[in-house]
Amino acid sequence: MQAPRPKVTVEAEPFIPYVKEADYPAQLKPVLEPYQRRMGFVPNALKLYMHRPEIAETLWMLNSKIMRDPSSTLDRQLKRKLAAVACSINGCAYCTAHSCSMLKKPRGLDGEEGWGLSEAELQAIVNGTTIPKDDFERVCYDYVRAASTDPTAVPDELLQRLGRHLSPPQVMELACVVGFWKFYNTVHDSLHIPIESSLLGDTGYVDLAPTHAFGNAD
Repeated sequence: MQAPRPKVTVEAEPFIPYVKEADYPAQLKPVLEPYQRRMGFVPNALKLYMHRPEIAETLWMLNSKIMRDPSSTLDRQLKRKLAAVACSINGCAYCTAHSCSMLKKPRGLDGEEGWGLSEAELQAIVNGTTIPKDDFERVCYDYVRAASTDPTAVPDELLQRLGRHLSPPQVMELACVVGFWKFYNTVHDSLHIPIESSLLGDTGYVDLAPTHAFGNAD
């Protein structure tokens, strides 16, 4: 299976300058270095957030707490898949490309993140045709799709299923996955942050997102 046709084909210039490597704030090193190791590079978005290091530090720590903290109550790979779903529904080509690239990348070496999904597996996750392995996964996908599409219209039936299959800490962690990516997607899209040239080939996944809701009740 071929990757979808890219939505963006050229890495643009930002309308405000990136913070240059020589000027990276020293206070960000403890959070930036693990991020760079995991990603394999410093994303363009981070080079803009560094104009406000106090905000950047908080955001990057929040990202790690929600997506990969040792205290997590949800599986890390599942959260990465759910992030791709949320970003694609939100229409953010930048974050969708990052999430999908990470899911396709071979399993991590030297601290880099990668999950080794096939093209078919990835497209099924984004377009809503993936078959969850159990009712736990099914309700997670259904909630992320519903909450990302319209958080004011999440059905009571869906919340009741969440309460049956997830613990209260898992419910809150899942909701924070949705909320975090809605925030990131809004910032990145509204500033038209340029997608890195190495990820331009992954910008078509955002167009695979289904335009409707949620899934089947168990």
